[in-house]
Amino acid sequence: MNSPTSEIVSIIDEVLSNATFVASYPFDELIRCAEESDVNGIGVFEEKDRKFFLMFEGGQPEGAIYADPKGTLFGDKAAFLLSGKETFEFFQVTQPVVNALASRCRIFDKSHVKKRLKEEIPNFGGKRQSPGVLCLVIVKDGVTQTGIRVSIKKGRQIIASDQTTSDGKVCFKLLNGKYDCTAVDRDQGMYTFMVDFNHRYAETTIEIGG
Repeated sequence: MNSPTSEIVSIIDEVLSNATFVASYPFDELIRCAEESDVNGIGVFEEKDRKFFLMFEGGQPEGAIYADPKGTLFGDKAAFLLSGKETFEFFQVTQPVVNALASRCRIFDKSHVKKRLKEEIPNFGGKRQSPGVLCLVIVKDGVTQTGIRVSIKKGRQIIASDQTTSDGKVCFKLLNGKYDCTAVDRDQGMYTFMVDFNHRYAETTIEIGG
């Protein structure tokens, strides 16, 4: 993670100070309206010590930044932390400026923005836990594995399940803590492992079949 006072965040603040405010939109409405109008601009969500910036170019979400006291995340890592419940203030900004900013925080997988994880994050016990995103890269014999079903469990309860994509990766929005995991390959071979997730964003490679 970079410093929350990173240069790009300061640049965006300066750009917004001279930009035209359009309106406030709930997250889903912002995505829909931006796409329908082919707009160029920046959406801003700020709550207490959290801040999101979304850069739109030609109506598409091209860049994302998330900042909190722990640091700053860019691109896909930032987009993963969107809950879909945020309300953004939208500012109209020229296309060249948006393009220059988005190039430093590019969203490569638009599904991170257009298809949010709808499930509530389950909380276990009374201890307050921090939310974050855990990404697992499943590898077998040194090759990333597509279509592996990965399940995340707390005790006997399965709290999340999804398949790895073409790059062997699967991501989950979770509260920090220890989880039991199960990976099932196409031949129904089953592999179990445990993860200890204690960060805002973490990516770990898991070797199966060794």
